[in-house]
Amino acid sequence: MRTYRFKLKPAGPWCTPWHADTLFAALCWQVRSLDGGSELQRMLRQFCAGEPPFVLSDAFPDGWLPCPLSAKLQELPQSNVQSKPPAWLPESRFRAVTNGNGGAIPAQMDEWPEPIGESRDLHASIDRRSGTTGSSGRLFEIETSFLQKLDAAGSDKLALYLRTDDRERVARLLHSLSTVGFGKKRSSGKGGFQMEHEAEPCDWMDNSSGANAFVSLSHFVPSSQDPVDGCWRLLTKYPKFSPGVPAASPFKGRLVMLRPGSVFRTTGPVRHFYGTMLTGISQSFPEAVHYGLCFPVPIRWPEEEV
Repeated sequence: MRTYRFKLKPAGPWCTPWHADTLFAALCWQVRSLDGGSELQRMLRQFCAGEPPFVLSDAFPDGWLPCPLSAKLQELPQSNVQSKPPAWLPESRFRAVTNGNGGAIPAQMDEWPEPIGESRDLHASIDRRSGTTGSSGRLFEIETSFLQKLDAAGSDKLALYLRTDDRERVARLLHSLSTVGFGKKRSSGKGGFQMEHEAEPCDWMDNSSGANAFVSLSHFVPSSQDPVDGCWRLLTKYPKFSPGVPAASPFKGRLVMLRPGSVFRTTGPVRHFYGTMLTGISQSFPEAVHYGLCFPVPIRWPEEEV
């Protein structure tokens, strides 16, 4: 497998985070729409058999990547507050950290801007019987996110990393997804995006020379065979089925995933992927699966911590 980077240009704010598992579900619907249900079932069998035709990262602000949790931090002078790693690193600094040449990272928050902004939009709930908001208005909030242009040279795109032997296949699915939008409220314009025509090779993400660990670029669920010696952070999600799924309930239940930036030591070469596909998540829809694969990037753990 070889790694590529796709650039996606959002048409505006989005309501659904660009997580790998949600992106995978959206691409599955495109497979069903373009190639039929039989092809979708065949593809899912490949994933569940440990032979995925592609592995997805989360989508990140172009030029930024999650800070590896193994990165060394500069101590805050004259402070009893423990240093915390920044959420994001510029790509150049991220690559230096993965090569073991990043040095200590300043922990001051003002030195690391936030490339993603958030806001809350007010909406009125419409009564299905009357077709109006009613006398009380019944307002509710929807959280939206958007790219912040940090400087004149800042990017207005998201970067999605893909590891595959058939990039054209996934490019076709992404292009199809761009015609309908991503996530909730897409019918009102949220989650719309355009896709760049050419995928860029990212061979540096496949170079595991000297690596003794990996950093994840996706939310994922580790398998029982994955390494356990590392640093990680958790996210509890409550994923839903997409409309049209023949399940008794739209809820898949509670799911705990490891966040991007999680780092684990390895005892051998870094594999193309880690994690697992989740099955048996719905009694009324036993065929349902959930994407939990990890998109790993080889990294050298800081020498003094080995």
